[in-house]
Amino acid sequence: MARTFKIDDLDLAQQMQVDQCIRIYRYMHLDRILHMIQELKIEGVSRSALHRYLLKLKAKDQLHAQPDEGTIITIVERGTGEVRIVKSTASGLAIASLIEKMKAPPVIS
Repeated sequence: MARTFKIDDLDLAQQMQVDQCIRIYRYMHLDRILHMIQELKIEGVSRSALHRYLLKLKAKDQLHAQPDEGTIITIVERGTGEVRIVKSTASGLAIASLIEKMKAPPVIS
């Protein structure tokens, strides 16, 4: 069963305020975000709960393109399983062409 977040239990208006605080600080400065949340009189959000929620929100937000981002590229590192999301104004065709031109060295196992 997936873990629930304390912030998910807040009413929608408070959740939106928390999301806005996190985005204002660009998913960094956890203590400043927590202080801002406390100033809004939103109670019951611990630092660790905020950190877990922040990571979830950041991952969700990375999937949404901004108006100037026409292409979203998902990179999966086969060796480690690390996933990286890259957004670009370049077309998918242009990005694929650049990758093909790189001619990465062969992987030796």
